[in-house]
Amino acid sequence: MSKHVSEKFLNKLEKEGILVKENGIRFTVSHLNNKGKLLGRDWHKGFVAVTDRRLTLVADGVKFLNIKSSDDRFSAAKFVEDNVACLEVKYNKEPDSKRSLVFHIYSDKVNKIYKKVKKLQEKLQD
Repeated sequence: MSKHVSEKFLNKLEKEGILVKENGIRFTVSHLNNKGKLLGRDWHKGFVAVTDRRLTLVADGVKFLNIKSSDDRFSAAKFVEDNVACLEVKYNKEPDSKRSLVFHIYSDKVNKIYKKVKKLQEKLQD
């Protein structure tokens, strides 16, 4: 499929039930300190998928974001659909960490990705 995601991981995602996926998307990873100050930002091109169990963001075999819906960080993450082309995901990499990561995912499927993520969060609250 792509140099971004391995065949083995893609098979795992397919077994979980892929709700939406897109290859060749662009995204940024921003590192913020405990006061919200930007420590650095990197641009990547990769693969995004939402399954019945997780949200994942992969580039060149590296899983930048791979949070399962059963993970406390998933329910604590903030998902914001800033505009029709960008989904913002903000979460703490470690549960007690004051530092956070912010991902900006640029895709024409942003609305679809956002809706699937929101449904996963709603399932957790039931």
